[in-house]
Amino acid sequence: MAQITVQPATLRWAVSQSGHDVEAIASRPGLTQLPQWLQAKRPISLSFTKISDLSKALQIPFGRLVRTSVPPTHEDELVKFRTLNNNAAPLSKSLEDIIAKMRIRQTWAHDEMMSLGLGTNTFVGSLHNTRSAKEIAQSIIQALQLPERWTFGKSDRKRFNFLREMLSNVGIMTMVDSEVAKNEKLDIQEFRAFTLLDDIAPLIFINRNDSDKAMLFSLLHELTHIFLGAEELFNATEAEFDISDQERLINQTVMEIILGDSDFRKEWLKESKTKSSRIEVAETFSSHYGLSALSFLIKAKQEGLASERDIEAEYTQLAQVPPKRTTKNDGGNQNITNSFHLDSRFVSLVEQGINSNSISYTDGFSLLGLKSERAYDGLLAAKGMNDGTTIPA
Repeated sequence: MAQITVQPATLRWAVSQSGHDVEAIASRPGLTQLPQWLQAKRPISLSFTKISDLSKALQIPFGRLVRTSVPPTHEDELVKFRTLNNNAAPLSKSLEDIIAKMRIRQTWAHDEMMSLGLGTNTFVGSLHNTRSAKEIAQSIIQALQLPERWTFGKSDRKRFNFLREMLSNVGIMTMVDSEVAKNEKLDIQEFRAFTLLDDIAPLIFINRNDSDKAMLFSLLHELTHIFLGAEELFNATEAEFDISDQERLINQTVMEIILGDSDFRKEWLKESKTKSSRIEVAETFSSHYGLSALSFLIKAKQEGLASERDIEAEYTQLAQVPPKRTTKNDGGNQNITNSFHLDSRFVSLVEQGINSNSISYTDGFSLLGLKSERAYDGLLAAKGMNDGTTIPA
């Protein structure tokens, strides 16, 4: 049987690029020695069959596995022109890895949805030429069929979950996580969210290390980017200090989506009668609508109801206090945590693929970031999908 020399460094690169779990791949017949191949210090000889099997398992072309050197890494278009505090910033390994992981999921979802005969998502870029925040907001509200005052009577977490499910219903996937791998936390100072455009499977990723209020703002912000047809790596806050005209338009759109048909001025003046400061009024709005008090102070300033000093005072206070995370709703049970991290439409798509044999259990688990059938069953139960639920056309 023909033997081919393979470089361990090239294999390590291929596994990293694939996003697959080493243990899951090694569980396949003929690939049980994968961990040893990856740890080898010298070139190793493998049969053509083994390399072919590894190529299929990793979904990496055969030719790349037998290269004598690691292929050069090309910078992702999403981060090519990114800045941090308005300065050119190096890309962290964690951010690079999470973008690559999400692109793998998106590419698979795109291909799978095409094979199912699902058409393009008409919302992507549909408002490209619109420059009115109110018009953009109304179009998004209608597209998602958001009910009036949809934020009222809900906790911050429930508002976020409600919105992401509405997005999932119209084919916009939302993924959430706090780390790309164990002990590799995602830094909110580097990014809070990003959008990966696609005409069939648009995807939003939210950094879980932010507060629930901030995640809601980021989700609405990235959603607006999808309707405008622009990918983005979001690393700012709600404050409008030194931002572009497009970002200002998007921030204003977020507020319009949140307020809906509410009369902001009338509500603000009413609350002002019983509150001792503008910041207290803003905090009341924050509790009703789910965004930060800072967001509503900015809106109030635009309406002539608050000053720049109010905004600066709140912004300074926020900068001194790290964002609070609420972990008890997604951190006490691994099935619930997995459910929170993954988009419902994506999970349902993987489930259908497994049931129809268009994807193996091993590959499906890898796409979902799971390691066992028990974890998979627990995820489906947490999502309420263990009853034969399928994704909508």
